Order: sequence, then C-alpha cells, then structure tokens
Amino acid sequence: MKESIKPYLLYVGNLYPHKNIKRLISAFRQLIEKDNLDYRLVIVGGDKKNSTERIIFTGLINDEELDDIYKNASLFVFPSLSEGFGFPPLEAMKRGVPVVSSHATCLPEILGNAAVYFNPQDVSDMAEKIKKVLLDKNLKSELIKKGLEGVKKYDWQKTAEETLTLYKNIP
Repeated sequence: MKESIKPYLLYVGNLYPHKNIKRLISAFRQLIEKDNLDYRLVIVGGDKKNSTERIIFTGLINDEELDDIYKNASLFVFPSLSEGFGFPPLEAMKRGVPVVSSHATCLPEILGNAAVYFNPQDVSDMAEKIKKVLLDKNLKSELIKKGLEGVKKYDWQKTAEETLTLYKNIP
C-alpha cells in the first residue's frame, strides 16, 4: 500500500447489494465534505477503473497485499445489511485495527463489545460512528484491545479439527 494513500478507512469483501457499499461511500463522502476529514476509503475488490483520488478500489489482490492493507488501515468499516458470519471484521481485529460495523443480523453476536455499531440504513449514523472512532483516541485504543482479545475465541485450527472430528463420526 503506497504511503500516499494513508490514512485510510478499509472495507474488505464483495460488492453485492446487501454489503451496502453505496451507503458506505455516501457516509465517507459526508466525512470528507461536511466534516473535512482527510482520509481515503480503500475497498478491496471491485473494478480499479472505478477508483478516484479518495475512493480506491484495489481489484483482486494477493494475501500478502491484503495483510499489508489490513495492518495499515486507520479503521475497518463493515456496513453489511445481512451476514451469515462476518470474517473480514475479525481479520481486522486480529491485526489490531479498530472496527465500526452495522448492527445487522449476527454481527453484534460475533464482534461483541469490540466494535462500535451503526444503523446500516442510516448514512448519517454510519458517518457519525466512523468519525467518533477516528477522533477519539481512547475509544480507538479500547476497540483495538477488545478486538485482539475477542478474536482469540475464534481459533481456526481448533475449528477445523472439531469439524473434521464431526465428519469422521457421521455414520
């Protein structure tokens, strides 16, 4: 990730309508136009041709690039209207990145108190919660601490082993 596009907010995931990217972009525009915050929005995925000076679509990237992008983000935003689980915010937490997420479906259960939540239908609420975390260093620090702790309950190796055991025990 080039130094010139920092600081940035990050979204990782596909661009299906239920991922709510249009509202995320609207909330981001509100932050830079109304609140005059000097950030970029990096959206991992999407067509690079749609990138602007402030909104960067990465296109497909490899795992090493993705790791670097996560680690250097100022904040991870997950605006989804519906999720079955929600791995990207956990990946951000694992890398010490504070998370602001919609309070839709399972996300509060998965992310617990390690995220700040917004109404995914309300662009102003989304922008306000993002701004709050960006500007409150104590809150940001607390979210990082809670995220690093909270992600420990999701041990991928243990999950794989337990799943394999279940499959082996099916008659």
